[in-house]
Amino acid sequence: MECTERQIAALDLVCSPRTEVLNLIRNVVTTVSREAGFGPDDTSQIEISVDEACTNVIRHAYTGYPKGADDPGQVALRVQICPMADRMAITVIDQGRRTSCEAFRGIASLEEYIAQPQAHHGLGSYIISRFMDKVEYHSSPETGTVLVMVKYRRSTEETAP
Repeated sequence: MECTERQIAALDLVCSPRTEVLNLIRNVVTTVSREAGFGPDDTSQIEISVDEACTNVIRHAYTGYPKGADDPGQVALRVQICPMADRMAITVIDQGRRTSCEAFRGIASLEEYIAQPQAHHGLGSYIISRFMDKVEYHSSPETGTVLVMVKYRRSTEETAP
C-alpha cells in the first residue's frame, strides 16, 4: 500500500465480503474524502470506484461464500484508506479466488462494452480506471489480490466552474 509517507490519518477496515457492508464502506470513504479536502465530484468518483472494487471482490473473489459465516480472519474484504497531503490511496485486498491482471482491466472503451452486449462485464474496471488517477493491480498467493487506487487532490483553480 502507498501509506508509507506521512499521512493525515489512515483507516483499515476489515469486514465480511457481503453486500450488506457496501453502504458502510461507501459512507466511510465519502466522509474521509470530504475531510481530506476533496470536492464533491472527486469524492463521488472515489466513492463509486471503491464501491465497484468491493462489489467485484464480493461477486468474483468470494463467489460461493457462505452467507451465515462471519469470520473475517478466514474470509475478509479489507479496505485501507490513506489520505495524504496531495492525494488519497485506497487499497482493496482479498484472499479469494485469484483474477488475472488482464481480466481486471476489463473493457478498453464504452464502445467495446456496447459492441459486446453478451459479455456484460468489465464496466466496473473501466469506471475505476477513468475515475482514479492511478490504478495498480496484482495478485499472488502470499499477498492475495491487491488493488491500489490513487486520486490526486486538484488545486482550487482546477475545480472552479
